[in-house]
Amino acid sequence: MLTILGVSLSYEALAFFGLFLGSEALAASKLKENSIIQVVLSVITYLKQVRKEDDKIKQIKDMFKG
Repeated sequence: MLTILGVSLSYEALAFFGLFLGSEALAASKLKENSIIQVVLSVITYLKQVRKEDDKIKQIKDMFKG
């Protein structure tokens, strides 16, 4: 536990808060244009297109309706 201005916080809470602030800073800055981050984002968008679970669920729902 760490006490800051009379408020006790666990190390996990501080780590989460730090990661949250880092992600917000990354989203608001020009770091989104970094090539590594662009590669990660392009992989995520590719995986979204390849995902077929929603189509399978729709087919199963249609089978039960029809």
